[in-house]
Amino acid sequence: MKFAIAYNVKSGRGSAPQIAKKLLASLEAKGHSALLVNAPDVESMRGALAALAKDESISAIVSVGGDGLAHLVINACAQTSIPMYTVPAGTGNDFARTNNQVSTDIDFITDRLTTETPVEIDLGLIRFERDGVTRSEYFGQVLSTGFDSLVNKRANRMHWIRGQMKYNISTLLELPLFRPIKYELDLDGNTICSSAMLVAVANGPTYGGGMRILPGADRHDGELDLLLLKPVSKIELLRVFPRVFKGTHVTHPAVEIFRSKKIALRAKALAYADGEYISSLPIEISIAPKALRTWEAA
Repeated sequence: MKFAIAYNVKSGRGSAPQIAKKLLASLEAKGHSALLVNAPDVESMRGALAALAKDESISAIVSVGGDGLAHLVINACAQTSIPMYTVPAGTGNDFARTNNQVSTDIDFITDRLTTETPVEIDLGLIRFERDGVTRSEYFGQVLSTGFDSLVNKRANRMHWIRGQMKYNISTLLELPLFRPIKYELDLDGNTICSSAMLVAVANGPTYGGGMRILPGADRHDGELDLLLLKPVSKIELLRVFPRVFKGTHVTHPAVEIFRSKKIALRAKALAYADGEYISSLPIEISIAPKALRTWEAA
C-alpha cells in the first residue's frame, strides 16, 4: 500500500513533522510505501493535495495537523476514491475527534490504515462568491456565522495562545463589541427571518476544540443541522456558554434547531467552516451524501 502524509510544520508546536516522519518509518517498516507532503503556503498545499487525490496508486492521504489542514485534505479527497485519515496535531482537532481518530500512537495508526476498511460519510458543500468568482468548498464539521465566526476570526490571530483557552479568551474579548445580526434563512424552500446572535450549520457535532454546538449532528443521516441563537443579553450568553461543552445549551429557550438538505443564508456576516474563512454572506449550503471515505470506528 502507498500513502501520502501531509503535515503542517507549525502544528502541535512544531511536533507535526516529527509525527509525520515517525508514521512514514512505521509504514515502511511494515512493507508499505509513503511520501511526505509539505508546502510553504495554503494554495501550494491545496494544489499538491489535489494532484495526489488523482493518483489511483495512493491508498490514503493522511493529515497530520489541525482542522485547517484537515479541511484542505477533505476538499482534495471529496468525491474521489482516495480516503483520508487525520492525526490530531492542531488546536481544535474536531474532525479527528468526531471520527474517532484521536490517538497519536504511531503503531495504532499504522494498523488502522493498513487493516481497517474506511467508511463513507456526508460532507457539507458551500457555494459562495469571493473576489467576484463563484466558488464551492466542502466542510466536514461546522460552518459558523455571527458571533462565533467573529470569535473564530479573533482566535486565528492569537498565535501565542493554544488549545481551548484561545477560543475562551476570544469569546470574552469579542462579546462587548457584538450586536445581534438580522438573518434571512431559506431551509429547503421555507424562509425564516430573524435577528440572531449566531447561526451554525453542522455536519459533525463539535467545533472550537470540542464545543458540542449541535450534538445531534450525524455524518450519515443525509441532512445538515442548523442552530439559530436568538438575541440574549451578554450576561445570559456568558451564563449559558459553558453548557456548550456538554451540548445542554440546546434546551435554552433562545435556541432553535432545524434540519435541512439545502440552506441559504443572507446577512451582513462572515462565514467560517472547519475554522477556516470562507466568505461573507450570502452563501448556499447543501448536504453531499457519502462524499468522503475515512476511518471512523474506534
